[in-house]
Amino acid sequence: MLKTIVWGQETDSIAEKFKLLVQQHNEHRILIPRLFTWLNYQLEGHIDWPVLMVFGNLLWCTVLYFLWDAFRTLKLSLWYFLPVPWLLFQPAYYDNYNWSISVLQQSVIVFLLAWLVYSFVNRRFLLAIFIFLIGTFTHGNGIFGVAVGVAFLVLYKEWKWLWIWLAVCLSTAVFYFYGFEKGQNADFLQSLTHPVQMFGYFFAFFGSAAEVLGVGFVPSVSLGILVFGGIAWYGIPRVYAHYRFNVSLSYFDKLLLGNLLFLSITALLVAVSRSWSSPDLDIPPRYAHYSPYLTAWFYLVGLAVFYRLAAKGWAISWSIGAVLFNLVSHLNYVSDLEYRRDWLTADYVNWLNYQTFLEYQPSFNHNIRDVYSSALARGICRPTLSLPASTTLRTAMDSSIVLGVELVENPTADASGKTFEKEIVFVDKNFSGEIPFLCLIPEAGPAMMVPFYRGRNGYRKMLTEQRLRKPEISTRFFSDNLPSGTYRIGYQFRDSLLMSRYRLNIDNERSIKLL
Repeated sequence: MLKTIVWGQETDSIAEKFKLLVQQHNEHRILIPRLFTWLNYQLEGHIDWPVLMVFGNLLWCTVLYFLWDAFRTLKLSLWYFLPVPWLLFQPAYYDNYNWSISVLQQSVIVFLLAWLVYSFVNRRFLLAIFIFLIGTFTHGNGIFGVAVGVAFLVLYKEWKWLWIWLAVCLSTAVFYFYGFEKGQNADFLQSLTHPVQMFGYFFAFFGSAAEVLGVGFVPSVSLGILVFGGIAWYGIPRVYAHYRFNVSLSYFDKLLLGNLLFLSITALLVAVSRSWSSPDLDIPPRYAHYSPYLTAWFYLVGLAVFYRLAAKGWAISWSIGAVLFNLVSHLNYVSDLEYRRDWLTADYVNWLNYQTFLEYQPSFNHNIRDVYSSALARGICRPTLSLPASTTLRTAMDSSIVLGVELVENPTADASGKTFEKEIVFVDKNFSGEIPFLCLIPEAGPAMMVPFYRGRNGYRKMLTEQRLRKPEISTRFFSDNLPSGTYRIGYQFRDSLLMSRYRLNIDNERSIKLL
């Protein structure tokens, strides 16, 4: 999105500007997120990333309305709906809180798919066409809204509108796939050669909410089978009854099944293109909002099934479970949110001093260097400096700081193959108080900053020690981003620097030693 603004200023050609807006990003043509970014730039004179993230998350929050629209047809008391927001709004999908492109793609597309289904259920076909076009150029899976339209128009026997719909979708697909290239992380063949892993990933996609338990992929796959299977068990007989015995589908049923259709296509597409790279069936945080959304639909299905019989018990048990789930999600993922925030803070200092983001791979730094430098120079980006860009060494040292360091190989892979990036890992096993930044001060030149991460204690220790977080702090970053040399090590707080007795030496062969 940043490249669109920077490069767009370097050409007066309308055709070139449009080409920049629709150019492929992985498997997506993100015209709409780029337009939102451009509009924000025009309004404020710079890109205000927090505003874009708030906007995307506000759209995500509106999915609550579509779930409410289905719930109200059950004619139950308001309190029966209370588990739904507790399921939806929690930090398991933390990528979609502070990563702007993920927010404007991943979060917004769920809003658009829910709105698309809502439009078809209410027979607003022109609106549905508009939403389809917006969705297609927001996130790649938006184009599969074609299946939702076909399903509803066949259901309604709206043959004229069906032909119009197919014509619009075909024209859009021709434009979308013209000059299309396979995304760097997509590999259908590798996924298909591991069918068990692929189908496991499909169900883990729907059950990733269970990852808050932190005990492997079995709970995620099991929850996915339960949620997907439960909704299918409820919905398929109703579709059969409609076509076999002409039994009308209810408003609730149409909303439910429309969402299930789109989400199933999304999960299948992700599984076929991405599962090859995740043998542990770990679902990235940017996809983790799909699971609570479908789980909320599963809860509503339970209300519909147990209506008049056991709906109250179902609602009470889910209310308790949803609150606990939300609490555990906050306990597990707030540290990740803070760590991501602190990386943004630290890496702005690193960029000012060395034009390098320590958090990201060297290849990313190479690709972004010219664009981001231009964006800063032109005032397109105006990040806030909240750490000192330079440091003043204190002669006194704190000998109580005890650090460990190691060099580890971290496997990274895309569809072209697997590589191993070396990372430096620092660990301080007993540090209490405010979490500092690791300050690496070379023999000549300004410091480099790295945030520390502090995870939560185990539940038993939370109770026995009455301490939420572990005393241990740690961090890791790509070693190739750090030039060879010797670095003094300190702890940078917001308004002070505390030096340790340690020095880090990186030789020309990229070996490390703590002195």
